[in-house]
Amino acid sequence: MMGYGRFEHVIDALEAAVSRGAYLVGDRFTAADVYVGSHIDFGMQFGTLEKRPAFEQYRQRLSARPAALRAKEIDDALTTQQQVPPAR
Repeated sequence: MMGYGRFEHVIDALEAAVSRGAYLVGDRFTAADVYVGSHIDFGMQFGTLEKRPAFEQYRQRLSARPAALRAKEIDDALTTQQQVPPAR
């Protein structure tokens, strides 16, 4: 069924899911966290998802992971390279 249910109930269920443990499947980071975390991050960045404390904490846990920090370093370096005009 399409369009069944209420947005508020979905967001409440999502909040409960990210509040149960460090990650969606308890204490283990999984692909579900990559998928759900990216949507939470995007929604909060662009104002399509309410900034609830549970979402903020979950987002912080994901962004503090060593792999996330390394990926950010790589992204930042590539961004800097793209902003430097080529030498003539």
